[in-house]
Amino acid sequence: MAAWKGVIAGFEVKILDVDHWPPHCHTFIGGRRVTVELRTFETLDPPPNALPPSLRNGLKERQVELLSVWEEKVHVVPGGAGRRKDK
Repeated sequence: MAAWKGVIAGFEVKILDVDHWPPHCHTFIGGRRVTVELRTFETLDPPPNALPPSLRNGLKERQVELLSVWEEKVHVVPGGAGRRKDK
């Protein structure tokens, strides 16, 4: 299930309610599922790949909201890159 789901700059964006560290969202770019780190906007899966500028700007504009959703609604499970030690 999604903790947050919406459209940003024409791209469907989801934050899952159960996921791994670091804080990230999922979107589709050119038919591929892409995982985007919410603090740096780097693509985690599959790397390397630049985000479309409109999506990067849209994510930046909503970064505080998206990170708040991550902190408040996501149950973090082990796995992923750079596991957070305090969760």
